[in-house]
This record gives sequence, C-alpha cells and structure tokens, in this order.
Amino acid sequence: MHGCYNTDIYVKTLEDEIIAVDQFGCRYIVKNWFWGEECNLKELSQIEMASANLAKLHGVLKNVEFTKEQIEYNISGNLQDTFEKRNRELKRVKSYIRDKRQKNEFEVIYLNFYDEFYEQGIEASKKLLDSNYTEILESSVNERAVCHGNYTYHNIIMLKNRNEALLKTYIPPGWINKEVVYSTGISSEWSKTIATTNFEKSHIGLQITDLYQFIRKVMEKNNWDIMYGNNIIEAYDRIQPISKRELRILYVLLLYPEKFWKITNFYYNGKKAWISGRNIQKLNNIGEQNPKKDVFLRRLESIL
Repeated sequence: MHGCYNTDIYVKTLEDEIIAVDQFGCRYIVKNWFWGEECNLKELSQIEMASANLAKLHGVLKNVEFTKEQIEYNISGNLQDTFEKRNRELKRVKSYIRDKRQKNEFEVIYLNFYDEFYEQGIEASKKLLDSNYTEILESSVNERAVCHGNYTYHNIIMLKNRNEALLKTYIPPGWINKEVVYSTGISSEWSKTIATTNFEKSHIGLQITDLYQFIRKVMEKNNWDIMYGNNIIEAYDRIQPISKRELRILYVLLLYPEKFWKITNFYYNGKKAWISGRNIQKLNNIGEQNPKKDVFLRRLESIL
C-alpha cells in the first residue's frame, strides 16, 4: 500500500467478493496472515519502529477516495461531547458510591482517587474547548485523513520468517534490549519488518488520536517513563511532522483520565456487589502512576 509493505489484505472469493456466505447464511472473510510476534512494549527499538510505522501509515492514509455517504458515516465522534459525557458519568458514579452506607474496598479506594482524576477530566475538557480542535477536525475531514482506530501492540506485528515463528525457543534479536535505538539509526529496510493489522475500527478524523492511543498504552506499561514518551513522539515526528496545534490536542488527550473513566464505566455497568481483585489492582495502579504521568504531561506542556 504505497510503500506500506505489510497491511491487512482481504482475500477475495472466486466470485470476486470480499464476504463469503455459506449454506447456513454465515458470513466469512479471509485475510492474509503475518508470521511474527506482537510489538513488545518493553522494547524501545520496537516501540520506535512502531511509532515510525504509524507515521508512515498516516502519510499514506490522506486524501483517500470516499463517496459522500462513506465520509458522513465514518467521521469520528466529537471529542468535546465525549469528554463532557464522561465527566457527567464520573460525577454520577461518585454520587452513587458516596451515598452507599457500606462501601467495599474498591469503592473506598475510588473515592480517595476521585477528586484528582475528575479535576483532570474537567481541565482537559476546558483546554479542548480553548484549542483549535473543531478547526483541525474539519481540516482532517476535508483532507479525508484516515485513522487506524485501534493502533495497539496487538495489531502491530514484528515479522519473522515461518520457521522462526514456529520455534518456541526463538528470541528475536534485541528482544530484551533496553538500549535506546533511535529511528534514524534503524536500517532503511525497517518498514518491511513490521506489519499493521485489524483496520476494522478505522475512521476519518484526527490521526493524532492514533498516536495518543499508542503512547498511552506504552506509558502505562512502563510506569510513565519520560524516555518512552519522548522517543515515540520523536520517531513519529521525523516522518510525519507534528504541528503545534496537533501537539496541543495530544496533550489534552493524554491529560484526560481515560483509564480511570474506563474502570468507572466497567464498575457502574457491572455487578457492584463483588469487585475482582484485578480491578482493585488496576485502580491502585493508575492512582500510583498519576504523579509520574503529571511529570510527563508537564514536560510535554513546556514545549507547547
């Protein structure tokens, strides 16, 4: 795909169709298969290659030919509306927990962390309102810029040949390497060693949201280590320069406490009588990581 060597390709049927239907009405698709491993979020060189790969992908996914109907149907939702809706949900859940006579361990911890995360949500919403978000979104739609929509390590495959992939004892070169490997020092053939899969959530919108999603996942896995965030942004920027306006949107997205909201949403829509130890641990983890996240955000804000 225009220099992006390894992306999902649907295999057509003998009738030249993408979807096949069997005698029972079940629908099937077949896609090409990539031999390899998911991107290792502890491996700096792989993370940088994945970021550079996203930048290259974004450069290709502009001015894509769509019908008017396809454009209208596939435009991303408005972030301002999303933030405001989520903030209302956070407030509603806090009121629900506060009014309970007996609170379980999860609920006690939740109330302890609530104020700092809710304030971040309100601040992110205000900063988004004061940004050029609407203008940038409109520009992205006019440019017919496509986002992957789910650019996480599950969908980033570091390629190996078939024999290597079948050997369970195989360890890719540099797999446990902790040394920084900047994308400028990576071979020009790097793009042929990585595959991008699962475009089912792709849509027209701000491509910087893909970068946000990737950064957040990596940073959560690495306790918000500034080096990881800086390297991701630099690797992307070398191929697809990030404007100041886009950087502000990236900052606002990272500021919003999405993980806290997800845990809140899961709790409120699930069985509240019993909360798994895993969810309690998740809540504790994001609370403990928040000061380190703030350090990274301040660093990012300093260059805006």
